[in-house]
Amino acid sequence: MNFFVRQIVTLLFLTIPLLAQDWIKQSIELTINTQFTKAESLLTARMEKGDSSLAVYFYYASVLNSQMTHFENKDQNDSFEHALQQVVNRGASQLEDTILPKKEKARTLFYVGSAYGYLAFYQGQIGAWFSAVKNGNRAADYLEEAIEADSTLWDAYLGLGAYKYWLSTKVDWIPFIPDRREEGIDDIYKTIRYNGHSKYMAMHQLIYILLDFGRFNEAEEFAEEIVAAYPKSIFMRWAHTHVYMKEKNFPKAIASYKALLDLIAGDPNANPNHKMTALGRLADMYARADSCGQALKIIDSLKSIENKKLISMNDEVRRLMNEVLGRCDKTKRLKGKTNR
Repeated sequence: MNFFVRQIVTLLFLTIPLLAQDWIKQSIELTINTQFTKAESLLTARMEKGDSSLAVYFYYASVLNSQMTHFENKDQNDSFEHALQQVVNRGASQLEDTILPKKEKARTLFYVGSAYGYLAFYQGQIGAWFSAVKNGNRAADYLEEAIEADSTLWDAYLGLGAYKYWLSTKVDWIPFIPDRREEGIDDIYKTIRYNGHSKYMAMHQLIYILLDFGRFNEAEEFAEEIVAAYPKSIFMRWAHTHVYMKEKNFPKAIASYKALLDLIAGDPNANPNHKMTALGRLADMYARADSCGQALKIIDSLKSIENKKLISMNDEVRRLMNEVLGRCDKTKRLKGKTNR
């Protein structure tokens, strides 16, 4: 599981104002809980009934992107890019209207900026870094203009803040990139503080940022809040496990990975690879907590014939298996010397 990918994938998902539209909230809830088919059907039904709004195309792209990320494939990429292009083209056309009301202009700028952000993410995934940076800059420009038009568009601060932070952190191969990490964190806090519609997504994004920045206590508080709000969400639980893994709080990490595995087991849309990753990390936490008996039981289960193909494609799990075996062998030898 590539956590930086998860951060950027989900960065924009809840960053559009809901405008009191229940269907948008419903599509978000369904997607967060990995009910992708229902979310997709909800949105395609609206399009079939004649809805050609920026919102319906953006959220359709959001669902497709989340689904591809969850299953780690590119099966719906053409539809994803087509939907985003609809947002960009239609939004640009609307912005040509010089008498567009201020708040409507802000929302349109927001949709277009967020669509460019998604395009930037995809281009980064396939290694088209210069195009990714170009569209990322476009996204930031549109989001900043949206905030200038309506400074109370709190959800816009999430996308902009995340862009500022991760650009400062990850794109270190471009010279003269200023360090705007704290500014980015402050922006994301605005979405949370002013109860933006993207509040919980902002918490999710901020967890990874705060961990990267070394502010573990704040990350822990948000981790507990998001799993309380979405107790059945695998998406939210991954962030929760990551906090305690990074903190090296082994008892809480172990409990959280067990809860994650229960969610995966009960999810008809589960990605089998996620189970392998969660088991590998759980074994690692047990080994680090000097519970090698439990760790080695998990390693034995991962070595089974039924898991062979999945493990062969999961570099992280293979690495963790070797590390656990090495750690537990060292622990056994040390205990042997102590008992002599």
